[in-house]
Amino acid sequence: MEMELHRQTLEGFHLVFDSALAQEETLECIVPDALPDVARIVSAVGHIFLKNRQAGGGTLRLSGSVYVTVLYIPEGENLPKSMEAELPFQCTKDCPQIHENCRVQASAFVISADARAMNPRKLLIRASLSFLVQVYEQQLREITCDASDGKEYHLEKQYVQSEDWTVADVMEKSFLFSDVLRPPASRPTMEELLYYRLQLGAAEAKAIGKKLICKGEFHLSTLYRSGEAILNAGFELPFSQIFDLAQSVEDSEVNLSILATGLQCTLQDGELAISVEALAQAVLWVRQPLTVMSDAYCTSSPLDVERAPCTFCISAVHDECRETARQFCESGIPAKQVLDCFASVESIECKQEEGKLSCSVQLHVEALYLSEDDALCGVGYAIPVSCEINTPDGGSCRCECLPIGELTAVPVTGGLEVRGEVLFSWVTIQEKSIPCVITLRQGTVPAVQMPKPSLIIRMVGEGESLWEVAKSCGATIQDIRTANEITDDEVATGTLLLIPTKRS
Repeated sequence: MEMELHRQTLEGFHLVFDSALAQEETLECIVPDALPDVARIVSAVGHIFLKNRQAGGGTLRLSGSVYVTVLYIPEGENLPKSMEAELPFQCTKDCPQIHENCRVQASAFVISADARAMNPRKLLIRASLSFLVQVYEQQLREITCDASDGKEYHLEKQYVQSEDWTVADVMEKSFLFSDVLRPPASRPTMEELLYYRLQLGAAEAKAIGKKLICKGEFHLSTLYRSGEAILNAGFELPFSQIFDLAQSVEDSEVNLSILATGLQCTLQDGELAISVEALAQAVLWVRQPLTVMSDAYCTSSPLDVERAPCTFCISAVHDECRETARQFCESGIPAKQVLDCFASVESIECKQEEGKLSCSVQLHVEALYLSEDDALCGVGYAIPVSCEINTPDGGSCRCECLPIGELTAVPVTGGLEVRGEVLFSWVTIQEKSIPCVITLRQGTVPAVQMPKPSLIIRMVGEGESLWEVAKSCGATIQDIRTANEITDDEVATGTLLLIPTKRS
């Protein structure tokens, strides 16, 4: 006869796909009729908007557009002009575990953008793109936490106390904010907007009760013309959003990412009218204490026990650190004043070693500056940054990185000194496998049973626990404790124990 087991259902999500994807887009475009011919290309700045993320049929599909602003010097002129080109993109990746009910979280970046003049009216534009993608699938797991038995079975049960860090929810929320930005009164009036770029600054999220509160800021950098001067201006755009949670959460960790899905920035009477479409994406980790029934036996009759290993995440530590990137970079043409400097992550390589994870990042840095004779120049560099993360034995670690704050470039003899910060964020996961009872059935009673002795003298073998001794002799742990006047479950190897085999 099968005995009744009390089960607990664990709900959550698990990661089925986690990868960085790369793609390159090119486009031949004609200079609009309203703009003059191209004499020299100075620089190209790209910003990406990921519009659609679809999962289904074993395939992940990402689509959107890259907008590249080309800054150039026209023929016969000294002041720069700019033009913008749209490069639509589609990125696909096959993975058998991906289906339509999966939840996708993705971030998109422009690693670099450049343009080449094929003739004064035609440009070849190229953009290198990077996507960080995580795909989650809902998961239901059952564990046995207890069993019901009649007193006639004299059932002995073993429990293991553990905990499980699980992804409780994968959430997203679209939001829109707009503003009118005014340069400081001390700055010259904006007459022509040459380009703008949006960068995510600090962002954080915290669960309080049944609310998940997210806040952060975008940095908007602009390059504009005032008279014959080329100037830059920066603005901070703070935001906050609130997610509703299904239940109150106390012990939790949150992975937050913010994705710009649209941006409009126009110059009106010396002021910037800006509208940002964004998507807040959050992965909520929750810690749950567990009681697992790991074994059982019967002192009065045979018992068939079926067990299976259950894996739990016993530790999910989220942490971060900031590393400084600093390097001298040759400029070719001597620089007098740097107008703008920004970076993107070109590549990241992680190497797992004993007790640590070594992460090496290659930054792609773009700088825009004025030369000694006030000519507008652009130059690109590759700067390495590294970080070492301590990891627990037997654990795994997933690391991401992002340039943060203001990247500065200062003219020095022979080039520029570039300095900035890179934020490394990671989660280290440690798992543990615990046997869990699946079924309990009354075993077959032999037709002829030998009488059991009422007392056994038993020596504890190497590595044996009190539970294993009691189970092998068909006795109860409590009876062994009482007979031998011991209180601990751990008994030294070689100890002689008196084992009562019948209940009093």
